Amino acid sequence: MNNLKLTINGKEIEFYFGLGFLGEALDGIDISISELGAKVSENPYLYVPKLMYYSASYGYKRKGQETPFSYFDLLDDIENDGGFTNENLNTFLNKLTESMSMNVPKGDDLDTSTSKKK
Repeated sequence: MNNLKLTINGKEIEFYFGLGFLGEALDGIDISISELGAKVSENPYLYVPKLMYYSASYGYKRKGQETPFSYFDLLDDIENDGGFTNENLNTFLNKLTESMSMNVPKGDDLDTSTSKKK
């Protein structure tokens, strides 16, 4: 499982990454995958906490449980823990980026052949 545990404002929160989380986050935030990077860069104060909330909530959903905190609760915890000066947000973003590029072919690994079976 592609996940990450962070302590935010004294609370351990487990964040989940991968196809399920990403699909739900994109749908819930109403953006496309091609817009994600630009949106996070343009307004990290909105999109990073939202992605964190969807990531944490996805783990509870997988377990058949209700998320025990709201988006606003998480936002308050992030702010009370130093906001963007806290390394947790960078750690989350690094893990998100890593999970999105996992198993994606790079350069020489790409199959560029155009031959077809006859």
